[in-house]
Amino acid sequence: MNHEMTPNSTPEREHDPDTTPAIYVASLADYVNGRLHGTWIDATIGADAIHREIEAMLATSKEPAPEEWAIHDYENFGPLRLGEYDSIERVAAIAEHIKEKGPAFAAWLDYTGLDQEDWTYFDDAYLGEYETLDVYTEQLIDDLGYARILDESLPESIRSYVKIDGHAMAQDLEASGDVFTVESDSGVYVFSSRY
Repeated sequence: MNHEMTPNSTPEREHDPDTTPAIYVASLADYVNGRLHGTWIDATIGADAIHREIEAMLATSKEPAPEEWAIHDYENFGPLRLGEYDSIERVAAIAEHIKEKGPAFAAWLDYTGLDQEDWTYFDDAYLGEYETLDVYTEQLIDDLGYARILDESLPESIRSYVKIDGHAMAQDLEASGDVFTVESDSGVYVFSSRY
């Protein structure tokens, strides 16, 4: 099929440092007639505003009375996969949470698959982004004061021989299901499984 491009219809988008979730919505009437006609929309502007942007895009179509559209591309939704016919209300809600909570939210939602009414659990579940799970457990050991307790409880003559095995602790936390990790751009997101 030979596709004719209309102004502002390119599904390829120059990447900039902006991490705002966005969707590319295309007119299906144009698509089936060999033209790419669509627009990139900031998905954080709310469902009503997204619908208005879609209507404005359809109004500029060369096809008579185009009504149908689909999401043909998206960016900055992390590992989440959007479908062509996902509800704009759901897409807007996800985008707003990513904007507010960061990319860890997208990773958590992709892993858990929770419905929107359960998204409030994210704040309690998210433990942070770390280089590795071992780094998280070393931080946890420090935060809980375990090294200090050892220093205060053990005689100096044996203190240098006693160490908490952060790596083993990390493996146990994950194996027991207490935490789970999702890869991030710079390491892993760590989440509690209790929420």
